[in-house]
Amino acid sequence: MNDTTQKPGRWKTWALVGSVTLNLVLVGMLGGVMLRGGPDGSLMRAAISALPDDARRDMRREGREAFRSSRGHAELRDARAELLAALRAEAFDEATFRASLDVAQARLLQMGDRLEGQLISRLSTMDRDARLAVADRLEDRTKRFARPRD
Repeated sequence: MNDTTQKPGRWKTWALVGSVTLNLVLVGMLGGVMLRGGPDGSLMRAAISALPDDARRDMRREGREAFRSSRGHAELRDARAELLAALRAEAFDEATFRASLDVAQARLLQMGDRLEGQLISRLSTMDRDARLAVADRLEDRTKRFARPRD
């Protein structure tokens, strides 16, 4: 007796892989905007770049440390394994895949919150003249944000 059920064509597999890849790229772009700024930059990145040289170097070092510490985090390793398992399953497990991406996104938000707290802490220790200098540099760096878009 012939088996009349057909396996999904290879094009469906590649379409799924392409779709998942696109979703991962979008998540990466969101993380990039959060930590580094997008095409127009981000306000937090501009504020960090407006700090005095020594404070800016410290913030960048702390940002790299926050990113490196997240790479070995057990929760992210587990999320990665679950994400890969969802992709490799006979039937795509959308809920598991989505939950895994949510874990990764939450970690990015935690890193952003950590950098935000460090930025505010640094600014709160500056005297008024130093804050005015930061404000002037920040204003120069963010003029494009104030222009209306067509």
